[in-house]
This record gives sequence, structure tokens and C-alpha cells, in this order.
Amino acid sequence: MADIGDEILRRLRGVYEIFPDDFVSLQAYLRSRSPFEVLVATILSQNTTDASAMKAFNNLASTIPVTPASLYRAGVGLISRAIKPAGIYRVKARHLWRLSKMIVEMNGGDFEEILRGDPHLVRERLKSLPGVGDKTADILLTVFGIMERLPIDTHVYRVSSRLGLIKAGMGYEEAHDLLVRTFREGSRHEAHLLLITHGRRTCKARFPQCTRCVLRDLCAYYLARRAGPKHNQK
Repeated sequence: MADIGDEILRRLRGVYEIFPDDFVSLQAYLRSRSPFEVLVATILSQNTTDASAMKAFNNLASTIPVTPASLYRAGVGLISRAIKPAGIYRVKARHLWRLSKMIVEMNGGDFEEILRGDPHLVRERLKSLPGVGDKTADILLTVFGIMERLPIDTHVYRVSSRLGLIKAGMGYEEAHDLLVRTFREGSRHEAHLLLITHGRRTCKARFPQCTRCVLRDLCAYYLARRAGPKHNQK
């Protein structure tokens, strides 16, 4: 399976350049190298665009120091007003306040303590925090090189299922296991970023640009559409 992964990456590299400004997790990482800031930025990106998430993050950072202790002291109301551009901001504000409270109470505000030790245990600790699911945990682990995962967001899931690498409706871990067999060790973060970029620009949810897609001859979705209705009814 790794051969098809290599070919997918080769073609996508020829079309797209990865810009950190397009990914809120990379922007937050380059801003401070702070794991907690990357976590906050990634939570803000849930169910919204990275541009909106970064605007919300910058608003937050200009209002409150982005540390567990400061967010805990600030309270839900102030956090909520600062992150309004992020969408579902009241829910995200509660998550940020609650996880900050947990970190303060567990580790005196030292978030990096959670990141020490066995990577699998680190992942479970992250997922125990409010607002942190599989994808958010995997982004943090990958960005900081704690554990090589291939974070699956809506774009990665859509592109991978259309290509036939995973099945639609498949759960996160099952899909992840298939994708890490497809993309070689050392290339999975790049695969994550390129698949997202491809999903944003070409393999769009509603109107995929199949005729200009460099992966169309590898794509189960495109080949089925080209075969026509009779094929799709089988």
C-alpha cells in the first residue's frame, strides 16, 4: 500500500506548496513553540476555517496570556468574547476554561507535564481534556514530534474515502490504521497537510474539480462517476 501513498504524495507535491499561514496549528507553533498555544489554536479550528480560528486566537492572545493559569483566571465570559470569530465560541470557551482548570489543578498549570512519558499514554491524557478528541490530540503529537500520527480532519477523510483508501463511515482509528499503512513513516504529517490542501482547493465537498485533479486516475469516486449510472447502481 505504501507505493500508492508514495505516488499520491509525489503528485500532490507537484501541484501544491505548503504554507504555514494556511494551517492554524503551524502558525501557532511558529509563533511561540508553545504546546499549549498549539492546543488552544487547534481547538479553535474545530468546525471552522483556519483563517477564522487564527483571528480568534490572535484576539485571545491580545486579551489574555495564552497559558492555563491565565485562561482559568479569566473565566468563560472573557474567553468567549475574545474567540467569537471562531464559531460555536461559547462551547469552545467552556472547553478552554475547563481544560485550563484541569491543568492548573493537576499540574499547577504545567501543561508540558502532560506531554512527558510514553506517547500512547500522552495521547490518552490529551484526550481526557475537555474539547480534545482524536484529531486534536494527533495534531499536537505530530507537530511536536511526540508520536507520528496522521491526523484525520474532514478534508483528509473525504479525500481518502473518495480515493478508496478508506471506506465512508469508517471510524477514526480504523481509518487511521489504513492511512498509516498507505503513507510511509516520516511522510505522514506532510500527507496530512497535502490531503487537506487538496480537499480545500480541488476535492471539494460539494463541487469536486475532478477534471483538473492530478489523482483522478487513482480515484475510485472519479472512476465510478465516469463509468456512469449503470456502474453506480451495481
